[in-house]
Amino acid sequence: MSNDSIAEKAAVATHENKSRLVAIPPSERDAAIKRLKLKLDLRLVPYLALLYLFNSLDRGNIGNARLAGLEEGTHLTGNDFYNALSFFYFGYTISQIPNMFIMKKVTPAILVGVTMIMWGVCSTSMAAAKSYSGLVAARFFMGIFEASVGPGAPIILSFFYLRHELAWRTALFFGSSTFAGAFGGLIAYGVSKNLSNKTLAPWQLLFIIEGVPTIFLGIITFFILPNSPETLESWFVTPQEKQVAIERARSGHNTDTNALDKRQLIAAFKDYKNIFTCLIYIGLNIPLASYTSFLPTIINLMGYEDAKAQLMTVPPYACAIVCVFAISWSSDRTRNRGFHVAGSALVACIGYILLISSGNVQANYVGACFVAMGLYPVVPLMLSWVANNNVGHTKRAVSIAMMNTFGQCFATVGTQIYKTPTAPRFFMGYGVCLAFTVVMIVFSLALAVILKRENSRRDFEFGMPEPTTPEEQQAAVENGIYDNHPGFRYFT
Repeated sequence: MSNDSIAEKAAVATHENKSRLVAIPPSERDAAIKRLKLKLDLRLVPYLALLYLFNSLDRGNIGNARLAGLEEGTHLTGNDFYNALSFFYFGYTISQIPNMFIMKKVTPAILVGVTMIMWGVCSTSMAAAKSYSGLVAARFFMGIFEASVGPGAPIILSFFYLRHELAWRTALFFGSSTFAGAFGGLIAYGVSKNLSNKTLAPWQLLFIIEGVPTIFLGIITFFILPNSPETLESWFVTPQEKQVAIERARSGHNTDTNALDKRQLIAAFKDYKNIFTCLIYIGLNIPLASYTSFLPTIINLMGYEDAKAQLMTVPPYACAIVCVFAISWSSDRTRNRGFHVAGSALVACIGYILLISSGNVQANYVGACFVAMGLYPVVPLMLSWVANNNVGHTKRAVSIAMMNTFGQCFATVGTQIYKTPTAPRFFMGYGVCLAFTVVMIVFSLALAVILKRENSRRDFEFGMPEPTTPEEQQAAVENGIYDNHPGFRYFT
């Protein structure tokens, strides 16, 4: 589509769809926005973080369970454990894009609530696994059901927050996964030390203790998770705050209401930006998948006993939590994503270089901390970057799901590169992860530069942008312009 055609279609928007909400005086509006954001920050963000905490606990507890006797209890041999890890990602991969369409057909609360109950059942049922096939089946279906929260949460947040507010909130949501790493290690330590009995092995208790609460949380989700600004309850917000929430949602490129727009679906797959973000996320997910699953084993092979190894998994995640929050806050303040992604990946590179180059236990542990500090901040940055730069519900949802799908496809590689014969130095595993962190750096910098040049081109051709009205945004979606609108500027 030519630039003249885009500009002409955008201009038509000011004469179409002129419905307006009742105007709120600026002084009252500012106060209402502050109250609304505070309420959402105290309800929506913490609850999504709680959901993702259990999502991450149930996904990653198999690494701790391995140290607590899982392989012996389920009679795993050879590469059975690694294959069981891979089957989770097979299920996770195939269900992400369908989940985004289902969310539009039903509501976020229904989709997330139902899938939480189901993955909680799968996680708990792993305690009853007696063989490789039983464990693989539970992991596969748990992957299918867990795929609703990770890609879905940024979409839900984008309904309530503006573009420059997303990374920090996404970090608060995603930061719970690093808490899960630390918290999971503490739970596993406590179970291994204090809850062993003749009826249930420590690994079985671990699955039950972390799986059962997920089921109850899924039931509560039906009543707690808000679906959209239009459906905010009267007990939660005042009429003025609800109106402000609706206006903010409309000004944040949330004006289309179609459950599935085929043109947006095609536009998402044709968008060159999504090729870059998929490559960056592939570069992230290979080291990230291997890190969460094998950190307890790596620490154990450094010479720590089983229970102590569980406890020693906590500090790397604690370091990561600080970096997730700090880097995401900086990213929102500067409205920059790409250079923050590259900087974080560079920290992870330093960690892998330490792990490869030194056989010293202390140096390896420091390297593991650097890896966590570099990898985890990239997730909220990428989720918010894609949400920021895609206009239209379907295009945004498909772009996030597509990035996650490609990333999780290659996450299966991460589950296969730390083979037991390569212990304790794991040169192959560390080398592969180092190579893909370099991939992250290269493509994030390239995308940032391309988007910066595109913004400069639009400034030169169309002038400095003015805020687009909801009507203009709706027209951009209906006419297939999306983020090619002359008034739209990308987050770089």
